[in-house]
Amino acid sequence: MEKTKQSRYVIFAGPQKQGASGACYIAMDGYSTILKWKAARFQSVADAQAFAEVSRIVLNGHSYINQEDFTDGELKGEAPFE
Repeated sequence: MEKTKQSRYVIFAGPQKQGASGACYIAMDGYSTILKWKAARFQSVADAQAFAEVSRIVLNGHSYINQEDFTDGELKGEAPFE
């Protein structure tokens, strides 16, 4: 059975050219994480920008907003293999 994927906006932490294998995300606590399922997820770019402003995250070449696909489990905050 194939897992459903949905796109959400996330804030990446690290160079844009790093690629998916080395992705680092910003979590809801404002700290970076390599765990995709812990990444803060947003419905719109505006929501992500507002979070960045409140969390004092400077958006530039090293912290930026982009879309990422998530499985249903990742959206529910479930760790893989649980």
